[in-house]
Amino acid sequence: MTIETDVAIVGAGPIGIAMALELARKGVEVALIESGLDRSDPTAQQLADFDSRQDDYFHTRSDLALRRALGGASALWGGRCVAYDPIDFENRPITADAPWPIGYEDVAPYLQRACDWAQCGRAAFNVRDVPELADRDMVDGLPDGDVRTTDLERWALPTRFGREYRADLRDAPSLTLWTGLTCTEVVTDAGGDSVDHLVVKTLDGREGRVVATDYVVATGGIEATRLLLASDRHHPAGLGNAGGHLGRWYMTHVEGRFARVKFNTDKVIHQHERDNDGVYVRRRFTLSPGVQRQLNMPNVAVWLVNPPISDPAHGSGILSAVYLTLISPVGRLLLAEAIRETHTKVEGRPQIRAHLRNVVRDLLPSIRFAVTFTYARLIRKGRKAPGFFVKSAENRYALHYHGEQLPHWDSRIELTDERDALGMRKIRTHLHFSDADYEYARKTVELIDAHLRDNGAGSVEWLTDDAEDSVRTFMRGWAGFHQSGTTRMSADADGGVVDANLQVHGVRGLYVASTSVLPTSSQANPTLVGLALGVRLADHLARARSKSAAGES
Repeated sequence: MTIETDVAIVGAGPIGIAMALELARKGVEVALIESGLDRSDPTAQQLADFDSRQDDYFHTRSDLALRRALGGASALWGGRCVAYDPIDFENRPITADAPWPIGYEDVAPYLQRACDWAQCGRAAFNVRDVPELADRDMVDGLPDGDVRTTDLERWALPTRFGREYRADLRDAPSLTLWTGLTCTEVVTDAGGDSVDHLVVKTLDGREGRVVATDYVVATGGIEATRLLLASDRHHPAGLGNAGGHLGRWYMTHVEGRFARVKFNTDKVIHQHERDNDGVYVRRRFTLSPGVQRQLNMPNVAVWLVNPPISDPAHGSGILSAVYLTLISPVGRLLLAEAIRETHTKVEGRPQIRAHLRNVVRDLLPSIRFAVTFTYARLIRKGRKAPGFFVKSAENRYALHYHGEQLPHWDSRIELTDERDALGMRKIRTHLHFSDADYEYARKTVELIDAHLRDNGAGSVEWLTDDAEDSVRTFMRGWAGFHQSGTTRMSADADGGVVDANLQVHGVRGLYVASTSVLPTSSQANPTLVGLALGVRLADHLARARSKSAAGES
C-alpha cells in the first residue's frame, strides 16, 4: 500500500512524538512511522542490533542504548533533563572543527515547551532562578567563582513517552500512527535533490511506500545516521554526505569516578531537592564560562554520588541492601537496565555474605530506608524519586565526572555488509576519545579542589594516581547512550549534513530531527535540546505550509 500525508515522521521516540503532536495540533496531516510496536518486541528490537563483529571498546550494547518501540529510548532513561548552555553555541577554539550555524538565542525560546513535553517543570537550570531554593548553598558558605555549585539538572517523571502520549496519538484527528513499519530507505528522484518516497516494510517483510510533502527522520542518533547512509540509490555516499561528514564526529560523553571530596562542614546538600512544583532537581559542580574560555576547557559537570554499592567495604547496610535488591529479579523493575548493570558490575563473584553482614549490622536503618524508598520509587503517584543518597558521617562523597567529548573525525558510525532481517545493512561504531578528553577530567577536579581549598570548604582526595587511565577503564562498554554529531548541523554542505533548519543539505523536503544533528556534546545529555530543536522544526514546517497555502489562495 501507499501512505499519503502532508508530513511523514520516521521514529516515534520523544522527538518524533512531540513533533507529530505539535504539527497535528496545528492542523497538519501527519503520518508517524514507528519500527516497533506499542511495547517492546524481540523481533523489532533485533533490527537495531549492531554488526556481529562490533568490537568498539567503549560502546555499550545496542539493547541498552536503543529501543524499537513506541516511545523509543525514553523507555530506557532515568529522566534526567539538562539544557545546553550559551557557551556551547560559541565559536570556541576547543571545538573549532564543529561550529554551530545557530546560537543559543535560537534554541532558548523552545526550552520551556521541551520541558513541558518531558514533564520536568520550569526551564530554570540555575538555583538562583528557583526562588524557593535560592537561599541555600550546596555547601554552606561556598560562593560561585571559577567553579560553580548553583547549576541544576531536572528530572522528568521519568516520562515514558509511549505510555504518556499513547492516547493523544490515537485521538489526534489529523495524525495517523503506524507501528511495526520500518523505514529502510529514503528514495530521492533521479536528480537526487528531493524525496520521491520512503520505502517501509512490515516486520514480516511486506513492502510499502510513504509519500509526503515533507519528511522528517526522527529516529535516534545511530538510526538516523544509518538510514541516511543506507539511502544511497542516487547518492552513493548517502544522503547529505557531499562534505563527507555523514557518520563522522560521533560523540557521547566522558565519564569517570576517580576522586572524592572531603567537606569541612556537614551543611551540604548531598541529595536531590524538590521545587514547588514537586520536580526533583540536583546541584552540581560546573565551570564558569569565563574559566572555560580562559583555560580553553570543555563544558563539564561533576556531582556527588554514593560510594560503589557493589563493594561491601563501604560498610553501609543501606547500600548493601540496595545492591542485593538490584541484583535480584526485582532490580529490573527499579532501574533502567544500563544503569542497573553499571551499579552492580563487579570483578569476580558478588560478595553476598559481606553485604548481608552490613545489612544485619545496620538492620533498622536498612528497613526504614527500604520502606520509604520503595514508596517514593514505586508506589507514590506522580513523580518518582530518581535515586537515593546516603549521608556521609565523615562528610566524604565520591565524585562523578560527566564531561563534553571533543569532536574527532575518527569517531564514527559506518555501514557494514551484514544485513538485518529486512535486508538493511547493519552498523559498526568506532568511538574515539583523545588524550585531551581524559586530561580535562583530571584538570576539572583539580579546579574543584583549588576552589574548595581557597574558600576553606574542603578538599579533593584522589582515589588513583592515574586519573586518565581510570576514566578510560570506567568508560569501557559505558559510552554511546548520548548520541550526537553524526548528522551535524552546519552553515553549508561542506561542513555538515543538515542546515540551520535541520533540512538535509541538497535534498529538498528532507529533515533530521535527532540528537545526531548536534555539532558539540556539551555537559548535558542531549534529549532536552533535541526536543527543543524538534519543536522548533515543527513550527518551521507549520509556518511554511501556512505561507504556501496563503500564496496559493
